[in-house]
Amino acid sequence: MSFVNLRELEQMAKLKVDNMIFEYYRSGGNEEITKDDNINAFKRIHLDPRVLVDVSKVNTQTTILGHKIAFPIGIAPTAMQKMAHPKGENISALVAKQHNIPFVLSTLSTSTFEEVAAHGGLQFFQLYIQKDRSLTEQVVKQAEANGFKAIIVTVDAPVLGKREADERQKFSLPSHLKLQILDSVAQKNNKNLQNVTNQEGSGLMKFFADQLDQSLTWKDISWLRGITKLPIVLKGIQSAEDAVLAKQHGVDAIWVSNHGGRQLDTVRATIDILPEVVKAVGDSIEIYVDGGVRGGTDVFKCLQLGAKCVFIGRPVLYSMIIDGEQGVNRMLNILEKEFIQTLQLMGRPKL
Repeated sequence: MSFVNLRELEQMAKLKVDNMIFEYYRSGGNEEITKDDNINAFKRIHLDPRVLVDVSKVNTQTTILGHKIAFPIGIAPTAMQKMAHPKGENISALVAKQHNIPFVLSTLSTSTFEEVAAHGGLQFFQLYIQKDRSLTEQVVKQAEANGFKAIIVTVDAPVLGKREADERQKFSLPSHLKLQILDSVAQKNNKNLQNVTNQEGSGLMKFFADQLDQSLTWKDISWLRGITKLPIVLKGIQSAEDAVLAKQHGVDAIWVSNHGGRQLDTVRATIDILPEVVKAVGDSIEIYVDGGVRGGTDVFKCLQLGAKCVFIGRPVLYSMIIDGEQGVNRMLNILEKEFIQTLQLMGRPKL
C-alpha cells in the first residue's frame, strides 16, 4: 500500500489492523471535537508568500535543547507502539535517528529503555509523575542511565480523559505484549497488568490511572528538578498563564499540547493556543507544539507562530501499521519534502 500524503494514512491503517487497536490510536476524548479541530484549525490560517527570492538552497537545520537536528520536526510520545508493529518503538527510534530528528519514548512503552536506547540518536523520555515518588525517581534514573537527553513531563492528565471508543471496545493490551516500563512499577505494587480489569471498559489503564497523582502541583516540578540534571520540558501547557508559571519554575522548554484531543474535549486547537503562549514568554524559552499536523504547510505555520519544534504522533503510528520501518520513513520523507517545498514557495530559504 502506497501513500502520497499524511492525510491518507488513517483510512489506510484502518484496513490493516484490528479495530480495537485502530480505535485506541485514532480516538479522542468524548465527542472528539478538539481532536478534529486540531487538524481543521490549520485550514483557517492562510499564507502570504513572497516572490523573486533565491530559494535554490534551503536550510532546515535547527537546534533543540542545544542539540542540532536536521528538521524542526520530532516524533511525539505515543503509547503501546508494538500494537502497530512487532518492532514498535524501535522503529520510531531508528527512523528518527536516520532523519536526525528527536524521538520521545512514552511511559506507556511496549519496549524497554535498553531496547530503544540501543538505536542511538537524540532521545527524550516522557514521564507521568506517579503517586509513589520513589517509583518515579527510579524511572527517571533509568532514563538517565540509558542516555536519554531530557524529561518530558505530561502535565495535562491528573485523571484520564473519557475515551468512549476504548469503553465500547473494552480495550486491552494484546496478551503477548507488556508495558515494559510500567511493568516494573506494577510488580513493586504486586499488580499484574495483564489481569487488571475494569467493568467500565478500558481495563488495562486502571492500574495506570490509579497511579496518576491528582494532587500534582508546581511544587512537584521543583521536586523533579531536585532529582535530575536532565532538561525538563512541560508537555500539556494550554494557556499563557501556565506558560509564565512554567518559565518562573525554571523549566527548560514548554510543549503546547492538548494530548491529541484525548483529554479534555472542547479545548482549543493547539495552533490556536500557540500564539498567546509565545506572546507570554517571548523567545526566552523554547516552545514546542503538537496536534493535528498533517503536512509541510502545517509545520511552517507552527514555526511562524513561534514554535521551535513540531512533533507528530498519529501519523507515525498509522505509517508504521501500513508498512513498518519503510512506512515511517516514507511518511517523514513526504513531510520533510513538503516542508522544504513550502519554504521555497514562501520565499523563505532558511528558518
